[in-house]
Amino acid sequence: MLLMNSASRWLTSKAFKFSSGVMNGGGGVGVATGFCFSNSAQQYFGGAFDNIYFGNQSRFISSGRSRRGLYNGKDIRTGNNVSFSQRKTKRKFRPNVFKKRVYSEVLDEMVRFHLTASTLRSIDKAGGLDNYIMTSKHVTEGEGLAVKQRIIKKLKWEKIQEGQKK
Repeated sequence: MLLMNSASRWLTSKAFKFSSGVMNGGGGVGVATGFCFSNSAQQYFGGAFDNIYFGNQSRFISSGRSRRGLYNGKDIRTGNNVSFSQRKTKRKFRPNVFKKRVYSEVLDEMVRFHLTASTLRSIDKAGGLDNYIMTSKHVTEGEGLAVKQRIIKKLKWEKIQEGQKK
């Protein structure tokens, strides 16, 4: 028999919300978005869960694979294949990832990344790899962060050299 104290009973009854949605406007694909704490849980427990998003946002857990490359926020999703007879079988929706060399104007070289097709469109929209890496909220670790640090270092070095000439 499982014994629960009052705090854990309150947590399971009030704090967790579960939401589900349909991906791609129907098409027979169901996707579960996950659990998150409500605002009342944050007030009740104080700062014990500071690393978890509160409010209407669901908790983000990205895979190690998507943290390494430039995936533009894309990650593996789960859902169902739905046959004509409405039988559902589990499946994964994987991002469209490939290895590609992209030119960096600041570094003046081709840099190899694991990219998604979505990232390539975002790079074009941002006006180049350097602008995308410096402004994107999705570049936080892995290959992207290493190149971002190299770009910052090079820009600082150029600024120092420019200051010495004057």
